Amino acid sequence: MEINHMSMFFRLLFLSITIVVMFAVVPAAVYAETWKVQIPAGSSVPESPVHFTPSEISVRFGDRVEWGNADSVAHTVTSGTLESGITPIFDSGHMGPGSRFSVLFSEKDAGEIKYFCTIHPWMIGIVNVVNLAADYQVFHNVGSEFSESPVDLVYKVQRNLVEVNVDPIRNSITFSFVGKIDNDKFVVYLPEELIKNPQSVFVDDKQITNYELTKTDGITILTVVLRGTAEQVKVVGVEVIGTSDPKKHVLINQMFGVTDKKFYESGDEIVISGEIKNPVQLYELILDVIAPQGHTVYHKVIPLVDSTKFSEKVPTSGLFRDFGKYMVKITGPSAKSLFLPFDFGIAPKEFNSPLKQMRTGTEPGDVVCNEGLEIFMKNSNGQAVCLTESTATILMQRGWADYF
Repeated sequence: MEINHMSMFFRLLFLSITIVVMFAVVPAAVYAETWKVQIPAGSSVPESPVHFTPSEISVRFGDRVEWGNADSVAHTVTSGTLESGITPIFDSGHMGPGSRFSVLFSEKDAGEIKYFCTIHPWMIGIVNVVNLAADYQVFHNVGSEFSESPVDLVYKVQRNLVEVNVDPIRNSITFSFVGKIDNDKFVVYLPEELIKNPQSVFVDDKQITNYELTKTDGITILTVVLRGTAEQVKVVGVEVIGTSDPKKHVLINQMFGVTDKKFYESGDEIVISGEIKNPVQLYELILDVIAPQGHTVYHKVIPLVDSTKFSEKVPTSGLFRDFGKYMVKITGPSAKSLFLPFDFGIAPKEFNSPLKQMRTGTEPGDVVCNEGLEIFMKNSNGQAVCLTESTATILMQRGWADYF
């Protein structure tokens, strides 16, 4: 029977919270902390073993996540995916080597937030914003490569859980860790949809007996104390996800892609990156950039050295003459065309704040506001302020502002 993995997540979440229910009455701010995610050296290479460390992290309301770029090239940390596009939750812009970017998460962000690098879109990560009990985290979509109904896992461990692999042939689940912490207690909730009747546990390929299994409501709670050198825990059962629920046929040569920005000016370079899911006999792609009037201004055949990834840089100088909306079109044999829109023109000029303009001698009535804002007078001192129309209406009703 197919079970929605999000409903399973909330069932697991409820059970994890009941274990430490005393934390539920403590304000979330008590646990507020900063979680660090590193972009390691070599992340721009698709074959790199890690791109974000950790690649998945769970935070609570009021927590902050800070990304640091330890690579030698620029990256972005942008919410969204290649498949669904960029979402407005956060976007770091281009982060040069050594730079940092942080986001404070609140209740409005609750749920799974996927993010990626728009320059190197094979770099993907997940932030889970959840109301979990203390020290518990979530690992999403376990078994997605074998089943249409992947499972979300609730777990607790001090070191970083970086990977969860399912092996339907050996009926096993393997957890891989990074970090060396002695006497580190690993607690994980294993629903029967993921693994039925766990029977044996291995740490670094050595079978152990000093572990604890507790079964409740169709879930087995596994507790293992890990030594500092432990890197893997493998659990073997009588059946795992995907054994009797093979994944349905998927389409071949599915293309997903992004441009590194949505607006370009003359002199900019357009970075186009993408990924091909389930490539079959796909050795090259055709990239066209189509102008607002419908004619092609750039055409190139891109050989696929790596059959699953592609990247191309298109200069705007000398090619783009008309302002407006352009379209990147990428085609390939037996593949549905990929379309990526962007705008080309002159960016709106950014003016200094009204206070800075007046400090340099500009009269209040001569202050220039940025696009989308209008100039108004603050009644208490006659100074200029720039406001949106809706805000100005409210403030004028209250007698706080007026027209010059």
